[in-house]
Amino acid sequence: MPESPFRHAKADDSPGFLLWKLTILWQQKLAEVLDTHGITQTQYAILASLRWFEERGEPPHQAHLAQHTRMDKMTLSKALRRLEAQGLVRRTPSKDDSRAMEVMFTAKGRRLIPQAVVGIETADAEFFGRLGVADLATYQALTAVLIAGNSGSVMQK
Repeated sequence: MPESPFRHAKADDSPGFLLWKLTILWQQKLAEVLDTHGITQTQYAILASLRWFEERGEPPHQAHLAQHTRMDKMTLSKALRRLEAQGLVRRTPSKDDSRAMEVMFTAKGRRLIPQAVVGIETADAEFFGRLGVADLATYQALTAVLIAGNSGSVMQK
């Protein structure tokens, strides 16, 4: 048998494989919640970000959504088209910047997002609550370091 290309003796010694497994479990948990609202995880990230922007007075520009969610522009644009088709958001040219598009809730979207946020935040507490307060703080800090340290290596399209 040829020499193994794997660095690790056990698959779970690979931090990337552990992240993969954790991501799959997390996505399954989110899907359970979001299916009841008729939206996807990508759509939720957009809607929750819009609500976040509103509460903090941040601009609801499409480019700001891409930066905030770390979605590439094509994925964001496709998801926004689906959200528009579902009657949850509308896009209009920005009053402040003629090159920018603003994304706004419709009445239907405004009613849906608080319910979805409560569902996701409950799932979040259940899923990550298994760590305990100190371990959760460590997880959040380490995750933030990885995101910040790798953000430059991922190109925004």
